[in-house]
Amino acid sequence: MVDTLGPGVPHLASALKQTFPQTEFTIYNYGVGGTNIDYGLQRLTSDYLYLDTPVQALVNRMPDIVVVESFGYNPYSFDEGALDKHWLTLAKIVDTLKSRIPNVKIVIAATIAPDSSTFGDGGAGLAFGPEDKRKQVANIKKYLKSTVGFAQSQKLPLADAYHPSLIAPAKYINGGDHIHPSDEGKQLFAQKITEAIISNRLLE
Repeated sequence: MVDTLGPGVPHLASALKQTFPQTEFTIYNYGVGGTNIDYGLQRLTSDYLYLDTPVQALVNRMPDIVVVESFGYNPYSFDEGALDKHWLTLAKIVDTLKSRIPNVKIVIAATIAPDSSTFGDGGAGLAFGPEDKRKQVANIKKYLKSTVGFAQSQKLPLADAYHPSLIAPAKYINGGDHIHPSDEGKQLFAQKITEAIISNRLLE
């Protein structure tokens, strides 16, 4: 979901520029398509290749702010204990960031909600029946809600695009694959990150 926001995350860059015109931001998109939270944890401290491009470990860039998205659209392949493991891995990500970059500010983010009526329609190599769509979407929503709960329980800044997008999910979903964010979805996500930065005074 983050990978498809594009290099430099232009919607976020635009929102930040409008809100903080005197501040220069450098934004790195560390999203990797089709991977789960375990690989996200690994990439914090390990260099890797993505689309044949070398990428250095995130902690080596010494970022000021790190946005950690839910990984809810690539959930674990098992059910029993999955949400607990996801929660604990989010905690490991936070602990790793804090230990390796002591002054880092962390924002936990929950991306846009999926839509069970259209999920995956038009996506390459995807063909979900109505019941499969319902199950996939219900599972993704569990991870998104759990991520929101994690941020709240740990008193971490939260960028919650999930709950606002529930009102009219189709508006925020790409019409080509009915999974990833549309331009409006990207704008909503960027808006929620910007609001989290403001409300938690992360630039002070």
